[in-house]
Amino acid sequence: MNKKAVYAGSFYPQDPEELNKLLDSYKEDRLVEYRSKAIIVPHAGYMYSGHAAMAGFQYLEPGENIFIIAPSHHESFNNIAMPEYTFFETPLGNLEVNNRLIAEIAENFPCIIADEVFDKEHAIEVQLPFLQNLFYPHRQSAADFVKNLKKIGRKIRIVPILTGNCDYRLISDLISTYWENSSFVISSDLSHYYTLQQCRQIDTYTATIIETGRIEFLQQPQACGLIGIKGLVDFANNNDCTMIRAEMYNSGDISPEKDKVVGYGSWFLYPGSRNDFIEKNYSKYVLETAKKSIISEMNGEEYIPRQIPSVLTEYGASFVTLKLNGELRGCIGSIYPTKPLILDIIDNAANAAFRDSRFAPLGEEELDRLELSVSILSAIERINFKDERDLLSKIYPHGVIIAEKDKRAVYLPVVWEQLPDREIFLNSLKEKAGLPPNYFSKTIEAYKFSATSISAY
Repeated sequence: MNKKAVYAGSFYPQDPEELNKLLDSYKEDRLVEYRSKAIIVPHAGYMYSGHAAMAGFQYLEPGENIFIIAPSHHESFNNIAMPEYTFFETPLGNLEVNNRLIAEIAENFPCIIADEVFDKEHAIEVQLPFLQNLFYPHRQSAADFVKNLKKIGRKIRIVPILTGNCDYRLISDLISTYWENSSFVISSDLSHYYTLQQCRQIDTYTATIIETGRIEFLQQPQACGLIGIKGLVDFANNNDCTMIRAEMYNSGDISPEKDKVVGYGSWFLYPGSRNDFIEKNYSKYVLETAKKSIISEMNGEEYIPRQIPSVLTEYGASFVTLKLNGELRGCIGSIYPTKPLILDIIDNAANAAFRDSRFAPLGEEELDRLELSVSILSAIERINFKDERDLLSKIYPHGVIIAEKDKRAVYLPVVWEQLPDREIFLNSLKEKAGLPPNYFSKTIEAYKFSATSISAY
């Protein structure tokens, strides 16, 4: 038995040609070739969330099975629900359900099998045309046809799952169990029906939690698909992965309604840290941004890039270091993330060039000889220690912050190249903070971090 499309003509166009044309209009040229087996995408009407959803789907690497995990908006039940339907219909055709795999899941996970809980649910249906548009192209060039010949005979099946009263660890376990041959689409909008400003504040907080893996701070009002999000982020935490932002905005950004808006965001799973992802894919962009900020400041202008990769809109902390002929010419940075990383880099570049009190403002004649590097900091972690000897054993090879009352100083990890001896490193850091090099007390605090350094070669 087939699951009929319910929301064609309301949430998205019913005419296949019009639907494909709309979906194509959401696509963007991606500078990053990376593809992920797991994404988070919104599920509202396409006029609101379609752009954000496509931003996430364009990163998806389809497996033999595509799990679509969404919250139940209409029915109440415990754990998860799966259907007996054989196909899910959309205006673009049918997608086959992997009923064999559903039966296997039902034997090993607490669930119900019930078609009726899917009958009015939009959170799965609206995701299906994205899969069909991207992975069953309606138009192909000759080159694309040849390139895709190897995929002939490969069939993608979907595994629709609705979450009810459910522990997020059930979803995390499900992802772990079927990770090898599957991909995962987590369907969720963000905050609902707050004012425009409130929505931005709440969604920024939610995004930061998703991106830093602190799922203990996720609460139900922050996202309707909270269980699926927490399950995927828990999986990421357990496998040294990171959720990278693909897009985020809200309905108030595209609609006249500003008093009751809904937030939309998309993310993809990356096997590594965000800073590694930036270094691998956006090093040139970061360095160009820092230099353009310096030039704009020199000309009395404010620099804001026109096109900003979404990952650089995540909150982050950075240091910008300037050198001339191998000698330090300025260095200013942030220890804690207080703004989007792109703005932090822009501000610190201008400050390093013109507001480092140790140096005169940069002159125009120095620009061509300027050596520029940007360090992007990881999260700050407190160092617990019994005494100075214990502290010395824990500081290498990290960036280090020490604090004693109103005195504070920081060294980036790169300083170890100049000060490789731990005791000399720590004593120098104390002097930088305005403390005697032999100073130590029970109240002194120490913190560590790593830094990804991006330099021109």
